[in-house]
Amino acid sequence: METAHLYNGLTFLAYATGIIVILVGIMLAKVLFDLSKLTRNIDETTTIVKTELEPTLKNVNKSVEIVSGIIIKTNEGVTKVKDFVSKTPLKIIGSLSKLTGKATRGFWGGLCAALKLCSKK
Repeated sequence: METAHLYNGLTFLAYATGIIVILVGIMLAKVLFDLSKLTRNIDETTTIVKTELEPTLKNVNKSVEIVSGIIIKTNEGVTKVKDFVSKTPLKIIGSLSKLTGKATRGFWGGLCAALKLCSKK
């Protein structure tokens, strides 16, 4: 009689294990299906981003080249002017520009302070 109970318990355990294995298999199939769908969505997104980003990067690259060329030409012009000023008696103008810069900053600072005082009232 004890062996009959033992066989019944083992049979129940076998059925329960079979059901659990089937449920786990179904869940695993669902996870793999969702993962496949996610991978397709990520692939589509990267394709869209790539097609949209390439022309933008080309435009940015052209803009950087243009700005870089302008900066190089301006730098060469400034260097030429500095060389010319250093070779002529126009050095006084350089010190004069420093003084006018300080005066201009003082003027704008005073004007801003006056506007702030007037706006408070």
